[in-house]
Amino acid sequence: MKISIIPQTFRINDNPFLDSDIYIIYINPNEYGIHQQQFLDTMLSLHIKDLKKIKIKPIIIDNLDTINQYILQNNITNDILIDYDNPSITYPFSTKYIPSWCLIDWTDKIDMIEKWFLPEALRNHKVFKKYVDNNIRDEFNITPKITTNTKKLSSTYIIQKEKDYDSILNQQQLKEIKKVGLNQWILTQLENTNYINDSKWFKPDTCPTTIIMDDSPLLDNQFKTSKLSPYISLGILSPHKAYIFWNGEDRMGSGRDQLLFREMFHACSQMESFWNDDFGKSFDWKQHPTQWQHFIDGTTNHPDLDWAINTLKRDGWIHHLARHLIADYLTRGKLEIHWKYGMEFFKQYLIDHDDCVNRGNWMWLSGTAFSTKQRSFYHYNYDNYLKNRNKKLKIKIPF
Repeated sequence: MKISIIPQTFRINDNPFLDSDIYIIYINPNEYGIHQQQFLDTMLSLHIKDLKKIKIKPIIIDNLDTINQYILQNNITNDILIDYDNPSITYPFSTKYIPSWCLIDWTDKIDMIEKWFLPEALRNHKVFKKYVDNNIRDEFNITPKITTNTKKLSSTYIIQKEKDYDSILNQQQLKEIKKVGLNQWILTQLENTNYINDSKWFKPDTCPTTIIMDDSPLLDNQFKTSKLSPYISLGILSPHKAYIFWNGEDRMGSGRDQLLFREMFHACSQMESFWNDDFGKSFDWKQHPTQWQHFIDGTTNHPDLDWAINTLKRDGWIHHLARHLIADYLTRGKLEIHWKYGMEFFKQYLIDHDDCVNRGNWMWLSGTAFSTKQRSFYHYNYDNYLKNRNKKLKIKIPF
């Protein structure tokens, strides 16, 4: 008997489990925030309909004890296939991992990861990227295009308050999914992001000149984001599929490069210490109850910051630079409040929340770990985000 478990996600693409005798989807409702839970419920109902079309009747279970009881009651003794999962979750049964959340299975490479990623810095990120690229390329026969011209067309990045923040999933898209199926629909959405493979497209640096505007002309393809992160975070779009499709540009800031940063945090998540809130550099974090309340209420009197926080709470999705603004203000830029509180705040609201990526990014943006800026950091101007790009703030972290 072949039993498979898909934990905390779906596996729409690259699914080797479809011939299983028992197909379990494990969904722990405590792991999702407000917007992601609503999104997950919608995606799950669509996914179940697609599975039934191919004669698969999934079993939906919401806790590990129930899964273990099911295994014991049915006298299942052989290895259980399980999708690549968050290693902070331990299972009371023997498992064999088949990864979909990552490009490479990192479960047997912990010693190598620990050598690459010490808390002090991300000096070996290029080594990591080369390793992933070489291994994944062998599997998919990929030859990335090496781009030498990385000149950006503009030094100003515009975040629009309305036009760039439309709904992740609207009624028309739901109709399309019901017509063609979730798998075909999401692959079409990926194909529609072909502009990311253009050498003129780039992910803005952490510290560009950035303007948040109420109104501006429609963004061209140089600035557009894919908005596929909610689908990747729930396994609706496989990172393998995105890696193959976005692999045309081998350069910093490319679509492929962004997937490799995501891969980095998932690889690091195999280290037990990664899940410790004391991981990284020590810092004398502050307690500011009143300012914290203003922060979570979006009433700091910093217009761009308040807009970013309130948009996150309302929609569940904000541009990554707006996320940087929030993280910087809370941690090393202003309040000096521990990054773990910001991490939990994001988990409560992000529609594309991913435990590994959220944790890793908060450690990075707070200067706690994974930082290449070892002794000084760009200090952001909260009323005109990142305007003072050349002003640096010396921080109090001992090195």
